[in-house]
Amino acid sequence: MSNLDTSGSGRIEYEPELENLFPDQEPGAEATGTAAPLTRSKKPYLKKFREPDSDEDVGDVRNLYNVAESWRTLMTLESCEKVMVSEKVQKALKIEVGINVTQEFPWKQVQFKDLRDVLFDELENSADLIKKFKNFSPEHYVLMGFCPLLTEQDDDPPEGDPFIFYSSIKESKLAMGIIQNMEHFERWRMQRRLRKKPRRWVSQGTEDEMTILVEHFKEEPIDVEIQSVYPIQMPPHVAFDYRLTRDVRDGLIELLPNENIKWENVTKKRITVAIQSAPPRIEREQQTNPTFPSNAWSQYLYEIDDDDLELDETDVDEEEEKRKGQAKVGTYVAPEKPPPQMSSQIQMLLNTLDFNQIDSYRDDYSMISSRQVVQYTNPYLQEFICFANISKSNKRYVAGYDWYPNLSGLIAVSYAFSTQATINEATNRVDYVQRAVLEPNPVLLWSFSDNLNYKLEFDAQIENTALTFCPFNGDILLGGCKNGQVVLWDLQGRCERLEEEEYLTAAQAKYRTMIGEFLNWTIELEDNRISPATTSMLPTSPKGPITAFYWLGTSVYLNQFGKVFNDPNPKNIHKFFVTCSFDGTISFWNLDGGAGKGGKDKMRIRMLPKELTQSESSYKLQMIKPTYNLCFPEPITGIIGDTANFRCLTPVPRVIHENPNNYPTKLIAKDQPILRQSMIVSTFYGHINRIDWQGTYSEGDPSEVINTSIPFARVHDGPVVMVRKNPFYPALFASIGRTILAIWKEDYNYSPIFWRQRACDLTAVAWSETRPAVLYVTRIDGILEAWDILARDDDACLIEILGGGIITGITEHRPSLPHKILGIGDYNSSIRMVKLPHSFDVPLVNELQQLMNYILKEERRKMNIQAWEQKYYELNKDIIEAKREAEEETRKEMERIEREEQFATRKKGAKGEEAGEGDQDKGTKGKLGGTYNERMAVLWDELNLNRMMTILMSRKQMDPEKLARETALQKEQLAYEEAKKKSHRDVLASVDNDIATIRSRILPAEVPDLQRNEMIQERVQREIAMSDSYEKVCQDAFEMLGTFNEFKSIDYIEFLERGRQRRQLLDQSLGGNTDRLLWYQQKCESGEIYECQFGYEFLHNHSTESTSQQGFQDNLTSDTKSSEIHVEMETIEKAEPGY
Repeated sequence: MSNLDTSGSGRIEYEPELENLFPDQEPGAEATGTAAPLTRSKKPYLKKFREPDSDEDVGDVRNLYNVAESWRTLMTLESCEKVMVSEKVQKALKIEVGINVTQEFPWKQVQFKDLRDVLFDELENSADLIKKFKNFSPEHYVLMGFCPLLTEQDDDPPEGDPFIFYSSIKESKLAMGIIQNMEHFERWRMQRRLRKKPRRWVSQGTEDEMTILVEHFKEEPIDVEIQSVYPIQMPPHVAFDYRLTRDVRDGLIELLPNENIKWENVTKKRITVAIQSAPPRIEREQQTNPTFPSNAWSQYLYEIDDDDLELDETDVDEEEEKRKGQAKVGTYVAPEKPPPQMSSQIQMLLNTLDFNQIDSYRDDYSMISSRQVVQYTNPYLQEFICFANISKSNKRYVAGYDWYPNLSGLIAVSYAFSTQATINEATNRVDYVQRAVLEPNPVLLWSFSDNLNYKLEFDAQIENTALTFCPFNGDILLGGCKNGQVVLWDLQGRCERLEEEEYLTAAQAKYRTMIGEFLNWTIELEDNRISPATTSMLPTSPKGPITAFYWLGTSVYLNQFGKVFNDPNPKNIHKFFVTCSFDGTISFWNLDGGAGKGGKDKMRIRMLPKELTQSESSYKLQMIKPTYNLCFPEPITGIIGDTANFRCLTPVPRVIHENPNNYPTKLIAKDQPILRQSMIVSTFYGHINRIDWQGTYSEGDPSEVINTSIPFARVHDGPVVMVRKNPFYPALFASIGRTILAIWKEDYNYSPIFWRQRACDLTAVAWSETRPAVLYVTRIDGILEAWDILARDDDACLIEILGGGIITGITEHRPSLPHKILGIGDYNSSIRMVKLPHSFDVPLVNELQQLMNYILKEERRKMNIQAWEQKYYELNKDIIEAKREAEEETRKEMERIEREEQFATRKKGAKGEEAGEGDQDKGTKGKLGGTYNERMAVLWDELNLNRMMTILMSRKQMDPEKLARETALQKEQLAYEEAKKKSHRDVLASVDNDIATIRSRILPAEVPDLQRNEMIQERVQREIAMSDSYEKVCQDAFEMLGTFNEFKSIDYIEFLERGRQRRQLLDQSLGGNTDRLLWYQQKCESGEIYECQFGYEFLHNHSTESTSQQGFQDNLTSDTKSSEIHVEMETIEKAEPGY
């Protein structure tokens, strides 16, 4: 159990998220006598208590919160242990009933080391409990509670008081949450009993007696309608005009009033008839609108001037009759009568009415603007179908996938336990033998017509890491296995018959039933299972997992010597494909190059009836093997070469609308003109290299080892998990490695066209099948990025959160009708189909040429930068090389210093320091980064935190900006507290300096007396000058020693005894360790040495030790005396020449 499960102090804190993680258990028998786990038989009660707004709304308090159910849940947790604790143990653990814990406050946190040392020794199953607390830190706390409910039903309860505790940190936190809810409910219930509030008035009928005594006057209401006629007030003339969106640049009009102008509002009212413009309201008198509609413009006549009158109609008729009579018969043509001229007032009226006209059923869009206006919207993905079968693909990832080439809406998917982009934890122990023998290896075919059930299942003996349909024969499906083999399945046209239904007559159904009764002993085979037609031989196959398939053109073939040829005859169709594997092998395969059937097999098949051979594949007895192999020293994840690209042909829209899910399609290969004997490979080591092969000139092993390669620029910070070639511009390809997305031009390896670093690891990349400048990238945190290089190359144009887990695959459905579909393989072993926005489906005008111009421009710019760098290097070669050498030496020196610091830190930690210093060093080390493992652990925790935040925010549909606003105050408070703590640390760190400053002020520094020092130096020099030399002192000493008379009267033994006594006197006068030796000798002589307390017990008895000690003392004395005699003899012998 890691320390991350608890707080820094080891105490248990409640986490509300654990309420959703409580597992269901089966009921079990209750343990008696010793500690045993309790089980439950009902659903756990995890309700959160919330105080009601009012006490009046509460009927039965048990409906708000059930305490009995909470206790039942506490006692039925998996890690709950029941124990009977004696009074002695209660006192030791400080959990005495009635003193430390009560029935009202029964819970206590006890340190695990106290619980282990005191309580476990009295229990019978202490060994089982120690196993459950195996990785539990001794300093952490265990939640323990007094539970009298356990023994209240027992007639003869065991000795002691019943307690329960939890061995799991996670369930302890869950129990803490339940306990807090119980305490909250109890506090509320007690406050409710003590609180008295005024209640709502309840009538008892007394107010009726009061109303009888009050006099009331009742009158019937009368409806009166008053209508007044006011003189019409002509409003001032306002010249209205049309302002269309075409007059504005962006097609939008924003009407903002001027602050200096006082606007007069024109009141408009929508009624059942035409729209009217009413005169301004008069405030002098009260007026009401009549119930019937009125319109001042139509109810009153307008005054027309004499100038506006037309000619008299009688005069016009007479003149016209006169002209008609004068004309010949049949030649008279009546003149066109001009329209009457309207006055300015009538024109203003018509314009006003037309301007204010509102028709609810009219489309005004055509009248708003006469030209097209660009509408900007936010693109988004719309999920419409999901393929998943948890029973077959549980705990697996989407590894391989490919679309069926002859029908739309069919996709084959393989599932594996790991892919190139997934991360396997080191703590996850896997039995690979058991997995290979017992676990299935699902390869399923899904259809848009049915998202609940798969259509076909392909039998596989080993996990398939890659899949591909043969573009020239859609019935052939190839799978790359984890051990390097290639599996071939032959569908034999079964995809075209998926939706067919069989209709039997009554006679046929009866006959089939009768035959089934005769054959009921046989094994019933599933109709939707397809067995492999053939598998490549293991000795000739690659030794690592197959990472990708690539198809060559139909006119290209390869011989056994590795030479590439182009077949000029278009009738010959060659089916060569290339595979790359994780062991560094690039293999060229010929789908039609396997050995034919033997003569006996052909004769046997010819003799069999047609009904028994029609379901047998033509590849049944063929053995496929690589034609030629290239061996590279690094694990290969993808290749870029002169392989074929394909475009999809779709039928007319009428056929598509008849069956939009599965309509016929056809792939057309866009072959490269030639196949160069050169390829670009991406490796798991983060490298991209160009390799060339020459072929062999002798028969034998058809393989070639690649020892030299041309590297591309190193920009990826991790394994290059995938490379993809642009289907419209083959010289352009994209690569992803760790957090780097790079776009390359295959003939320019100095630098990528551009590269961008993302927030987390990238898992898959795919180019669009309809737009040359669009590509899709998926990330490990469940985010899809859509890039449009021509729109912007600094960031993605669309970022969509598809979940909180890893996305292992992405593929685009080639047909565009009825929708453009994108397939995404996520962490739930499901492949989801989403509809792409319209902007990512329809190509721009001349988009391919624009993309090529952009790529060539960036290439020229980088070549100019490269030339400038080369020229600058040549001009400043000495300075650059010197600086590089200095940086290399500095780097080595820093590494040496860092190693020394790490060694000193480990050594210091081994010796052991105080707790405070250890915590301070740990905090400083955490800030500075620490070792590589510690830095990686911190980064891993940050990635997990970001991923969990992304999941929570996406599932709860939270707005990041709103969350930032709501948490800004708390962040400021935390920042203030951190700044306050930092200020306190700075103050404590500066205490020593402040004390030294104050001390220097109170006790001033001593001023040296130079004159006195000079006097002392002069005196010392004078004494040295007046003293005798060393040779003179030695000579006088030898003369005095030669004339010394005491040596004649003292024998040798007395001389040594005097020396020993003098040495003892010197030892006593000097002090130090000699005092201890003298004390020890005195204690040994007096026999009191065994009465001293040295902190340990003597292993032998007193007599033995005294004897051995006495012998040791005698030996020591004799040895010492002999050594002293030997030294004195040498001294005398050396002194004799001086006499």
